[in-house]
Amino acid sequence: MEKTIIGSGIYFLDIISVRDYPEGPSKRGGFIEKEVLREVGGTCGNVMTMLSWMGWKAYPEVSLDDSEEGMKIREDLERYGCDPRFVSNSPSGGTSIIWCTHGLTPSGEKRMYCRVGSPGGSRFPKRHFLRRKDEVPKFLSELDFVPGVYFFDSPAAGHRLIAKELGSKGALVYFEPSALEGTPGRESVEVSDIVKFSSQNIPDVSFTDAYPGKLFIQTMGSEGLRFRYGGGEWITLPPVHCGKVVDTEGAGDWTSSAFLSELASVVESKEALFSMDRAEAEGIVRRALENAQKTASRSVGFLSSKGMIHALEGKDVAF
Repeated sequence: MEKTIIGSGIYFLDIISVRDYPEGPSKRGGFIEKEVLREVGGTCGNVMTMLSWMGWKAYPEVSLDDSEEGMKIREDLERYGCDPRFVSNSPSGGTSIIWCTHGLTPSGEKRMYCRVGSPGGSRFPKRHFLRRKDEVPKFLSELDFVPGVYFFDSPAAGHRLIAKELGSKGALVYFEPSALEGTPGRESVEVSDIVKFSSQNIPDVSFTDAYPGKLFIQTMGSEGLRFRYGGGEWITLPPVHCGKVVDTEGAGDWTSSAFLSELASVVESKEALFSMDRAEAEGIVRRALENAQKTASRSVGFLSSKGMIHALEGKDVAF
């Protein structure tokens, strides 16, 4: 499968801070907080940058505002090697920020505090997804190639239309929802080939019975993950434990990225994946997911979603 991907959805600017407790965590307010990193994040932002780092041609599709933070997201996407031709910065765009602070509870246990907002001090994320009625048709009419994969993590109407059109032209459509609600969620599953979700966000998997021609992946935290191919039985893979857990943010995105990269290396096309013998297909999916689990397990030993990349490049971010 061609290692090219277009990704629409959630792009955050991650601002990561750590707290130091000179007199111990039990002393109320007795900490020093230091910002250690700010860079592109969010599910879609992470998958695009991770796959680009893995050698893919990654094309983020996102409408950002022209704030300092919005420009920073664009700069980071380019820094990771993504092609920015579908990235825009304008007053009508939207930029979301997530502040993540790593600290300790009074008893000394690790805890991460998060809040979201947007430039200018708003406490609400600000996003602009391509409009289905005009912006998406324009985007599709000007698109001069079909990617190997189309990735989306938000069931916005525009994303569903892009998924449907690119899927009909041969792209493997990968949907990673944080929730499945109503018509948008159902239609997003219908136009997708692979749907990956967590048991924490979507514990009930009965909906998969209605879609026998797809691949479903459910991550289950410390219990590993399971997958269901082509309406078959669920197959569970045990967790891959790591020696030291520093930060679990981004582990799911590493799972998706490594899985897609492995899958693209052994499967010629989505048609090939969904037309082969069940046992063969399940074996391919199993091996790709097992390797993805190993990658994700290594990633949690570093601070920030892409801390493993920083460490490998000699720019480790640490407490």
